Amino acid sequence: MKKIKTTKKTINSIKVLAQMTEWAFDCGKILNQHLINSYHKPLKVLDKGKLGLATEADLLSEAFVIKKIQQFYPEHGILSEEDAFTRELKMEGAKANQYLWLIDPLDGTNNFFNKVPFFCVSLALNKGNQTIVGVVYNPISEELFYAIKGKGAFLKRRVGKRVIKIELKASKAKKGFDEALLSANLTSHRVEKDLLKKFPQVRAMRRLGSAALEMSYVAAGMLDAYWEYNLQPWDMGAAGLICQEAGVKISGIDGSSYHPFQSSVLVAHPTLYPELSSILNR
Repeated sequence: MKKIKTTKKTINSIKVLAQMTEWAFDCGKILNQHLINSYHKPLKVLDKGKLGLATEADLLSEAFVIKKIQQFYPEHGILSEEDAFTRELKMEGAKANQYLWLIDPLDGTNNFFNKVPFFCVSLALNKGNQTIVGVVYNPISEELFYAIKGKGAFLKRRVGKRVIKIELKASKAKKGFDEALLSANLTSHRVEKDLLKKFPQVRAMRRLGSAALEMSYVAAGMLDAYWEYNLQPWDMGAAGLICQEAGVKISGIDGSSYHPFQSSVLVAHPTLYPELSSILNR
């Protein structure tokens, strides 16, 4: 992690959100152009072993954002996925008065590499362990999820020629498992092989491949629950704030209080959360 200087200077969250949004759009252009190019020429790939892979697009998107942050907020710390991998950084929270950016320049690299149009740019600004501004952007579907702490969560989404903007608020209506659409990596070796046998009947299960987008989809009511083990701060920083501001239930899988430096996450429709948490922790 790049060296952090303690600062008492406050930031303008609305300004930061506008900058984040602009940077996310610019990163989206980088990703889309490399996706287009990949139909004619193989992507350059960095093999991260058990940690997966990174493409040239990951690195260029990351470099663009880091340059912007250093230009406008040189006193802030930066924790980013590819930088963390190459420098073998230890993941730790920031001190209470420190600003720290959590960046995933391409969340869903496996999807991107295989030309599956479900990936995103995830940008978050923390003060200590609390995320205060977050943006998640899918450049293919032109979905922009964003939130400022204490000011709600929102979605802008292009549908044909129209742009829909809605405030995200968890439904207060009771929802049963028989009408729930859940997302989880049930093929992972970290998941108990008999886990599905513990579930009541659900409408459907999904595995979409981008933690930031899947968490944001729960915030928007497009999914009803998502959980995953062994995530990193950049995976859930922005989306975690979006979920909190939307009012969906979010915690560690073990029920611990949420913060982006924990190792797992469970987000769910409020009426599904108690039983889902119980099933996962039996």
